[in-house]
Order: sequence, then C-alpha cells, then structure tokens
Amino acid sequence: MSDLPESTDPIRTAALLEGQEEERQRLARELHDGIGQLLMGIRWHIDQLADASFTERQRNSYQELQQLILETIATTRQVAFDLMPSVLSDFGLEAALRLLCERVTRPGSLTVEFQSNGKNQRLPETVEIHLYRIVQEALTNALKYAQASRIEVRLSETDIYQLVLRIVDDGIGFSVEELTQRAQVRSGLRNMKLRAELLGGRFHMESVQGQGTSIEVSLSR
Repeated sequence: MSDLPESTDPIRTAALLEGQEEERQRLARELHDGIGQLLMGIRWHIDQLADASFTERQRNSYQELQQLILETIATTRQVAFDLMPSVLSDFGLEAALRLLCERVTRPGSLTVEFQSNGKNQRLPETVEIHLYRIVQEALTNALKYAQASRIEVRLSETDIYQLVLRIVDDGIGFSVEELTQRAQVRSGLRNMKLRAELLGGRFHMESVQGQGTSIEVSLSR
C-alpha cells in the first residue's frame, strides 16, 4: 500500500508543521533549562537530608524519594529528547538518528539498527528536521502496532537521489482495510508523506500482512 491522499493546501500545511516545530523547540528548552534544572536542585537538597540517625522507616522513605526524583529527571529528559533532540541541531541528522535507534532498542525483544553510507554532511535544517520526524513517526507506529523484532533505518546517497531514507520492519504488516480503522496510524502516515512532499521528495510505502512494512523517502538531486 503506497497511495495516501495528496496535500490539498501545501502552504498551509508547511506553516502548520513549522509552527509545531517551533513549539516543540520552545517546550524542549523549557523542560531542559527550567524543569530539568529545578529537579536537579531538588535532588541536591534531598541528598543533604541524609542522616545516619534515620530510622529504618525514614531511610526507606528517603531512598524511595531519591528514586522518584531520579525517575522524574529521566522522564523529563526523555520528553525533551522526543520534542527536539539537541544532537540534531548540534551534530546533524545521522548522529540524531543513530541515537534515536539506540534509545528505541529493547535488548532481548527489539533491535533497531541504523545504517548510513553517506558522508555525514550537514543538510539544511528544514530537511534534517522533516526526515528526523519521519523516522520518529515510523518507529512510533512500528513499536505500537507492528510487533516487530527488528527494524532497520537506512540513510544513503545514490547516483540518482541526493538522499534515500528507508525504514523496514519485520512485523506483522497490515492491509488497507486495517489502516482505515486506525486513525492514528493513517494520520501519521499522511504526515510523513506531507513532510516528504514539502522537501520536494517522493514517499513510498509497502506493507504485506505477515511480512512487515517498508517506508522509503527519496530526495532528488
């Protein structure tokens, strides 16, 4: 299955996606610089409360509070990363995708592998953001619905295309009928296609029940 509705208003769509990215960046900064730093301060003050004279009950409560703060800090960092990973702006698309795949991997149950034959050269910011979001959306769908044990994300250059992005999973796949019943998946696929179109690229998807799904975005030279 590869046909999704065409964008009827690309200018409005581009403006909407740009606004969403600006909001993501703002929220990510607030989480990292605001809430993140506040949580680190709370953790420091909690550490100062440690007392050798604690009763066993007090010691247990103290340790539970420490663990809760650590989990909250980790969750805050994860949310900030999902909104806008700093590695994308600092080091580029390849580094960001490699880290994303590492974070999504679940040892023993899911392997997400990143491959690239590119030169790790920086692309225009808009291109990097749209391609990153396409991979992020594809991985989210695969994790929720595909029941995959392996996902491959490949970034390559060819003689014909400036860039080819492929996301392939070995999951259960789906039919067109199933897709129409899953509004969230349908919406996510449409957004991926729109992002590819906004870059002047080509979006193609194939899925076979029992054989997995592949998504390909290609940008012409």
